[in-house]
Amino acid sequence: MTAAQQHHRLNAVREHVRARGRRWTVAKSAVVEVLIGAAGHLSAQQVYDTVSSRFPQIDRSTVHRVLLTLADEHVVHILGRQGEARYGMADEAHHHAVCARCGIEVEIPAALISPALAAAATATGFRFDSASITLAGICQNCTAA
Repeated sequence: MTAAQQHHRLNAVREHVRARGRRWTVAKSAVVEVLIGAAGHLSAQQVYDTVSSRFPQIDRSTVHRVLLTLADEHVVHILGRQGEARYGMADEAHHHAVCARCGIEVEIPAALISPALAAAATATGFRFDSASITLAGICQNCTAA
């Protein structure tokens, strides 16, 4: 992702938060910038380590509170992983596949899952919250090993 794309994405997230009547702070901006720039989902500690290198005045508890607030605002989602929550951006629809052996996480475009959700909704009469679905399985590397 280019710097211009990251900047555009950050602006869109900021406007989303403000449109809900919420404050946009330096800490929120720093956390969102870290998550946008990340190659995958990060733990709160990983986010803090990156944020504190640029903003030493932002402490660990602030980063944790910001992550939880951003999750409440539907800006990030929380992916559980063996006792450690991992955070990723939720502004672009996607789901996850997690390897049960090595723990690698891969994003799945929402368009690939949507037909299955529609079929399941029709069959069950449920309306699904498809904000984030996590599928467990064995990745190619572990299957080949």
